[in-house]
Amino acid sequence: MDTLALGAVPTAAEWTQMIEGLLEAGQCFLAYDRANQARRDYPDNRHLHLLSILALMRSGGLTEARRQVAALPEVLESGERHAARILALLREHLSGTLESEATNGEVADPALVWVEELARHLRLLGQYSPGSTPCDPETLELRARIHTELWRQQGNPQDLRQGRDSYLRAFHAHRRCSSGTHAARLTWLLGEPERAGVIAAEVQATTRTRTPAFAQQDTSRSDSVQELKERFFALVDGGECALLTGDPAQAESRYRQALADERRHFAWVLEARQRLLTLQEGGFPVAPELLDLLPPPVILIGGGHPLDPPGASPPVFPPDCEGAVRLAIQTHLDKLGPQIGYSSASAGTELLFVEALLERDAEVHLVLPFATEDFIRERVAPAGPRWERRFRQALKLVASVTHATEEPYLGHDWLFRFNNQIIDGLARLRADLLGTAPHLLLVWDYAAGLGAGTAADFMDHWPDPARLRLIDLDGVRSCHLARSPASGSSPAAQGALPCPPQPVGLRREPQRVLKTLLFADLVGFSKLREEELPGFWDYLGCIQRRMAGIGTTPDLVESWGDALYVVMSSARALLRYAFALQDSFSRLDPQAQGLPEHLNLRIGLHAGPVYTGQHPLTGRPIVYGSHVSRTARIEPIALPGKVYASQQFVALLTAEETAHTADQASRGGPASPWYACEYLGYQSLAKAYGKMPVYHLLP
Repeated sequence: MDTLALGAVPTAAEWTQMIEGLLEAGQCFLAYDRANQARRDYPDNRHLHLLSILALMRSGGLTEARRQVAALPEVLESGERHAARILALLREHLSGTLESEATNGEVADPALVWVEELARHLRLLGQYSPGSTPCDPETLELRARIHTELWRQQGNPQDLRQGRDSYLRAFHAHRRCSSGTHAARLTWLLGEPERAGVIAAEVQATTRTRTPAFAQQDTSRSDSVQELKERFFALVDGGECALLTGDPAQAESRYRQALADERRHFAWVLEARQRLLTLQEGGFPVAPELLDLLPPPVILIGGGHPLDPPGASPPVFPPDCEGAVRLAIQTHLDKLGPQIGYSSASAGTELLFVEALLERDAEVHLVLPFATEDFIRERVAPAGPRWERRFRQALKLVASVTHATEEPYLGHDWLFRFNNQIIDGLARLRADLLGTAPHLLLVWDYAAGLGAGTAADFMDHWPDPARLRLIDLDGVRSCHLARSPASGSSPAAQGALPCPPQPVGLRREPQRVLKTLLFADLVGFSKLREEELPGFWDYLGCIQRRMAGIGTTPDLVESWGDALYVVMSSARALLRYAFALQDSFSRLDPQAQGLPEHLNLRIGLHAGPVYTGQHPLTGRPIVYGSHVSRTARIEPIALPGKVYASQQFVALLTAEETAHTADQASRGGPASPWYACEYLGYQSLAKAYGKMPVYHLLP
């Protein structure tokens, strides 16, 4: 779990350990944010800088990561080129200089020119201290990982070769078997199978001289996590090297030994699987049985009915069914074996689900539909102080807490549906990074309410029936009541707490509605001269004609000066509008209307609850609320020509796109990816509006 000691600044080593742990667990977004914090504390630390680049790449920010790599050649090239130049200078000039000394007794002035260049390169080489030079194995391997990731995502063979060379250098210099195994794999992918086998055999020989028999592992020992990890990957490295040297039986034996210890972390299994998939994608014959031994982590969304309020009739989830529901949830968790969970935390099903996952040391992420204290008042406190204590304890133990909106509830029940969409989207974003797809577990009663955000509503909007698991609450309740006839007594007789009074003014009218919002700004408008303004409006007219065929009509379009404000009900529709807008600006020639070339557009997107109505002075439709202001604060931080979006927008977009893809598949129609998403980390919004996770969306 990501933890920071309050009031203490972590050391560079502590930052490194934390970021590596987050990367290992697949929490790439959080790893990037932490890496940026670490770089503020240690701006000159090369290793932390490389970690931030790696985290950014794994978060999908490949374009920005490549830019940072290109801007920091010294970080990646280290002192090698300076050392090479020194050697070349010595070879070129030393023999001639010595010969000149023997002939004339002194060195001619022109012969000293190379000495100055030699001194310069020696000085540059000396800047690479032992603590930060790529000669240390950790930095060499990190350099190799960056190039390997770049190759995987962009396919440039030069990145693959640079990654292999760095791993090989680390192995030969420090005899790290893990480096040698990576070097062997990348060598095979470079089309050098014989050399790959030689490197793998060298790794095996090194292992035999250093490590006791693999089978002699004692799972009863209380080893540290690092010791468990080292033993796991020693076995995985042995299995991979056995494959590369042509011994699949030995390889399977090594993998089985690695997996025999149940204390392994799912992230370790995922990395071992990814290595084999990389070989398979490169044409290496990996047996399907071997991949079956290394399944990806199970991501599970949990939902269902909250605990009945006192006096509820007819009962859906009476308090005395808590134990039976908990047992039913645990039974499903035993079957699925989830390592990562997403849920809200209402008293009842959701909090039982969260607690069951935490007991299994799973990584749990909470998503709340509105402000925390409002949520406690609405969905936790009515069940009594015991549930509230459990909720607050869960807040301390989970990996993250996200809000669909941080504003109050105000009695708007559809926020629970919005929250389910955010849970769905966030789980799928994480699953995409880990090469899997989420499951949904619902505690459901067919006769219960069908309103927005209920278990039935979540099920109706779930696009993948094969990954849906249901617990029949009616069956659980009937079975439990049959065994416990006394449970039919009144809530007061069972010691239930009366329902707390609702705070005055909690509910408000009119109702808020979910909308997706766009703010755009024309970069360069303020520099237009007076005589250029008519041409600017003609230019916008051309844009409007090009936008006429995009399909979905916005609910609202407002413009003032160089600003554009657009409202829609769908994230997919609004993103298509944003892309069409950017495309129109990029394809039109401003000079045709007598405008300068520097015009460009930046766009910010967001989604959240807003009010709709009519402006009291103009009578025109309006959409207003705090989320409109938030969208307006995202747009100014976008780079010209880019589309930036909030996490809420991206999660909603992901849920909508998944549902659309499933619908297309059911109709036999194609559904190909039409946008990409790059995580940019927590960004400071304009006008001191706080920080929030921001994404870059591109076609």
